Order: sequence, then structure tokens, then C-alpha cells
Amino acid sequence: MLQTFLIKNFAIISDLMIDFGDELNILTGETGAGKSIIIDALGLILGDRANTEIVRKNAQSCELTASFNIENLKPLKKLLIELGVTPEDALIIKREITTDGKTKCFINGSIASVGMLQSISSAIVDIHGQHEHQSLIKPGSQMDMLDRYGNLEKLKSEIADVFGKFTSIKNQLYELNNSEKERIQKLDLYKYQLKEIEEAKLSETDETGLENESSRLNNAEKLFNCANDIYSLLYESDGSAVEKLGVAKKQLENLAAIDRQEFENIAIINRAVEDVKSLADTFRQYKDSIEFNPKRLEEIILKIELIKKLKRKYAPTVKEILDYAESIKKQITLFEKADENIAKLEKDAKSAKDKLKKISIELSEKRTAVAKKLSKEIEKELSELGMPKSKFFISVEQEKDENGNYHFKSSGIDRIEYTIAVNVGEDLKPLKNVASGGEMSRVMLAMKTVLAKADDTPTLIFDEIDAGLSGHMGQIVGKKLRTLAKNHQILCITHLPQLAAFSSEHFHISKISEGGKTKTLVSKLNADEKVTELSRMLGGGSESETSIKHAKELIKQTKK
Repeated sequence: MLQTFLIKNFAIISDLMIDFGDELNILTGETGAGKSIIIDALGLILGDRANTEIVRKNAQSCELTASFNIENLKPLKKLLIELGVTPEDALIIKREITTDGKTKCFINGSIASVGMLQSISSAIVDIHGQHEHQSLIKPGSQMDMLDRYGNLEKLKSEIADVFGKFTSIKNQLYELNNSEKERIQKLDLYKYQLKEIEEAKLSETDETGLENESSRLNNAEKLFNCANDIYSLLYESDGSAVEKLGVAKKQLENLAAIDRQEFENIAIINRAVEDVKSLADTFRQYKDSIEFNPKRLEEIILKIELIKKLKRKYAPTVKEILDYAESIKKQITLFEKADENIAKLEKDAKSAKDKLKKISIELSEKRTAVAKKLSKEIEKELSELGMPKSKFFISVEQEKDENGNYHFKSSGIDRIEYTIAVNVGEDLKPLKNVASGGEMSRVMLAMKTVLAKADDTPTLIFDEIDAGLSGHMGQIVGKKLRTLAKNHQILCITHLPQLAAFSSEHFHISKISEGGKTKTLVSKLNADEKVTELSRMLGGGSESETSIKHAKELIKQTKK
């Protein structure tokens, strides 16, 4: 969930930090104070397109930073890993936009693209109202939500597995059913490639080993001379280290004969002599092992060049070349037994298709039943939210081709669409075509209320959900938001005091003029300040005893 949001030089906001609560966060203030600007700024964090006009006047750039707690969001952490971002319990997204149109994005300190922000946005925030982050209007999300609501995910997963096998079998059949000429051409090519790779007698250890051996053979004379010099200096030459240590030993023995306390050093010098002799012997053996073999060097150079050639032709590493050889071995076997394999694969394809058809129809029937139940529950919620004439219907349509055959997908055979008619006499239309921001927000609230347990988006934002609502309806919406806040973090912009009274955290947005500039301020209200703000929203101002009493009564009613 969203914990902290920092905004700098964005529109009329100069420098702002908001610490949100975990449950129902209400944002109120005069029209034009900047409430929706905050939501716009959050939209940019989630990957909305930016333009230079958003940068505050006389500033060079604007900066937005949002911190989210994702401790329990395992799917999101997995997605971050796929995007190359180190997953942590805190997700910090930063975006900078300059006046020349350049934008920089960062996720947990790593440079990111706007596309990366968009790919993770739906997993952390859902914005409802006059904005684009509405996951429930996307066909894929609608299907996922319906399946989660009906506990159909296990069956859908089974379909995905069978579909994968069916697709694999079809691809193999396609290869085998190519023309005889193409099959023979591919068979000849694969055999040639396999022979070329096998004759190279590759090993995964070849590259490092051959390079090392080549280096030794190519520098054999230099290696021999170095080792021989070391051996000579340590042991063999006049004045060698061993010889000088021997002289030092004799002198030490003379010294110890007079001064007995130096006697212990004789053992030390004896060990030094033996260590130097051992080291000298090591270099003697090393120089004797040096191989002067131009023929072997030529063989290695040719092998290295061969490996480079095979890399250019087949794969960038020896391991991948060997893996490719294994894959074409299987293709060769498949092609050589084409008739036999075609018959087997056709049998397997029919079996997989029959199973896919059976479980896809089963899933479709269950989806249809679940869709009817869910549609009724959402209609009921809409009625309670001041849209009593609305009709809501989830369409589950089995997709078929022109010949009447099912169009199989990894998710089944269905095309699912959420439709709504807001007013009496209107035709049902796709949910995405609902024009009113307030109506869209209420539709989303109704759906979220019903689907709360199936929806795992942690933060839900409702922008002016109260558009066109009465005070009484505001109380109903407030109760539903409070219930929804048990499973989600809610951010809600409202003008209705009846709704605002339900807040867990209440933020007042105001606009002031300072130094010839206008800027937006955000204040987190305490209990008394909340009463004062509700009084203002009721139209009585902070001095009206009647409005203050009414405000306190509204808050009291939320406790029931």
C-alpha cells in the first residue's frame, strides 16, 4: 500500500509530502485547491504520459516519489525480479520530468522505463474516476476477477496446461506435415549440422582449457627460462639462496656456541633452508614439464578457430551448441519416423483436443452461472449507491470460428465482457463506455465491494465518487468504503461531509498565495480539526455552533 508520496514542483504544488494511513484516507478541500492534482501526480508515478506543462512555473523539473509497502505481495515481487529489479518489502518509485520534455524513472534506485512503471502499476494501485488506471475495464482483468470470485482458477490453470500440450503437438504435426521436399531438406540440413558439431568433439570445458594450453605452448620458451632462472637463483648457481643460507647457518652456529640464547634460531634457519630447497625443486619440476610442441600448438589453434566458427553458426556458447545438437537429434528422429510419428501425434492431438474441449465447456458453464450471480450482486450494490435503475450484466460468450469450431485459448473458449445500462431504456454497453466519472466510480465501488475478497490490488483510489449524490447516499457510500478499507487501503476525494465523516485519516487540501505564487498545502487533521472541516463542508463555517454540532453528530453516526 501507498505509505508516503513526495511531490515537488508539480503544477501548483511546490513541495509536498503526504503520509497516508492503511485504511480509509479522505481528501477534502475547496474546488481548485489541488485535490485531483495529487491524483494526477500519482498517475504519473504509475506510468501516465507526461507533458512539460505539469512542471511548476519557473522550475526546471518536477520530482515525484512514492513509497509502497509490498511485504506480502509475492506476485509483484516476482514481476520485479523479471524486470531486473531487486525485490524488497519497500517499493520506491521516483519520476523526474524536465521542462524540455525529458523524463527519468527509477524503481528502488534502479533506472527504469515508463513501460516498467505501467507493468507494475495495476498490481499496486487502482484509480477510479476520470482516470485511466481502471483494471476492471480490461477484458483480461474482468476474466481473472470473475474466475477468482467463482474459485475457478484451478480449472483455468488445468486448461492452460492442456492447451500448452495441445499447441506443442500441433506444432510438431505442422513440422511433419510440411511437404516431403521440405522435410527431406530439413533432415539433410540437420544431419549435416549434427555431424559438424559431433566431429568437433566439443566439451563444455574446452574453451578455458584450450586457451590456457595455447598460452603455455605459445610461451613455452619464456616459461622455461623464467622457471630455470628461479631454480638457479634458489639452488643451482654460485651464490644461490640455499648456498647463502648455508653460510648464514654456519655463522649462526658459531654465534650460538658463545651466546646460547641464539641457539633457537638455528632451527628457524634450518627450516628456511628446507623451504627454499622445496621451492627450488618445485620450479625444477615445472621447467622440466614445459612442453615444446609446435604440432600440438597448431592443433589447438585450429580447434579454437573451429569453436569460433561453430559459435557464429549455431550459438554463442559451447553449452548452447551442445544443447542445439541434442535438439536436432530429436528432430532427426522425428523426421526419420515421420509416418509413424504423424499417426501417433494425430492420436495425441485428438485426445488433447477432446480433453481441452470438455474442460473448456465445463469452465464456460461455470463462468456463466457465476456471472449471473455476480451480476445480480453488483446490481444490488448499485441500487444502494444511488443507481437504482441501472442494469449490470456480465456477458460470457463462447468464441467460435466461421465453421462453428471452438476457438481455444489458454484461458478457455470464452470472451467475457462487463456491460451496464445506467438509465432506463438504454442498451447494455461495455463498462469502458460509461461516460460519467462519478458513475464509473460508483460502479467500481459496487464491484469492489462484491469482489473485495477476490481482488488483491492493495490500494484503491476513488476520485470524486460522490458526484451527483445526496447527503444520505454519501453516508451509504462512506459505510461501503469503510467496509472495503478492511481489505484495502482507500484514498477518496469527496465534497460530501457525510462521506468524509467515515475517514480513518482526513487530509485537508488548501491553496494559498505566497510571494506572488499560488501553491497547494496538505494538512493531516486531528479530531478537532476534522470537526471544523466537516462544519465548513456543511456550509456553516468553523464558527457555526449548529454546523459544528451537526459535524460531531455525523462522526458519531459512523461509529454505529
